[in-house]
Amino acid sequence: MWYKDPGRKIEILLKGAEGRFQNQDGTGGLMAVRFYRIIRWVVSTTALLILLSPAAFAADEGRAAVSAPQPVLQGKTTGSSPQAVVEAKLLLDRDYFTALMDGVDRARAEIFLSAYLFRTIQNARGYPEAVLKRLVAAVHRGVRVDVVLERNRDTDDLSRNNAETAERLKQGGIRVCMDAPDRVTHTKLVVIDRRYLLIGSHNLTQSALKFNHEASVWIDSAPLAEEALSYMKSLCPGEWK
Repeated sequence: MWYKDPGRKIEILLKGAEGRFQNQDGTGGLMAVRFYRIIRWVVSTTALLILLSPAAFAADEGRAAVSAPQPVLQGKTTGSSPQAVVEAKLLLDRDYFTALMDGVDRARAEIFLSAYLFRTIQNARGYPEAVLKRLVAAVHRGVRVDVVLERNRDTDDLSRNNAETAERLKQGGIRVCMDAPDRVTHTKLVVIDRRYLLIGSHNLTQSALKFNHEASVWIDSAPLAEEALSYMKSLCPGEWK
């Protein structure tokens, strides 16, 4: 049987030689045994030095680099950062509202938002009204804010609520697009400064932001943010007001 390890191969051959010496020497082959032990020590020491050599470490590192698994979360390799996802955080229930408000406050250049339902009530103090006011405040400090909202064929409660919110957003200097009525836009996406992405189940309603069990994710990833931004822009290619 042949082994890939040279030291192991030599050890097998030496054991065979020991057996032949002992068969020729009726007293047990004392000289052969001593010779075998010396050679075995030399072989073991040599094998250890080979394993500890820089070349062996380099080979092991090369094999590890080849077999290392690639990240599951990976967007297109665009942007200056070599890492697709810098950080991701799960936002459960009310955590989303806190993260969204913080992200809007920290925005420096651009906020792009897409919501299935953004229900606000004039002069109310609910969570959706707080979001609307923060978006308008962002515009006042020079941040561009664009919003995509769902619109159905029929004038139902959802379409009416979104239309009312759209008017309030536009009054605050925010560009709004009501999507085409022939296809539902069920996305809940926010992209901030082409780097931060919020995506998940939260609508911009009092029930979703404060009371419901909801789950979303905050992702720090320029590549994924760019992909989400391109997708949202494709929903309304020429319907902005």
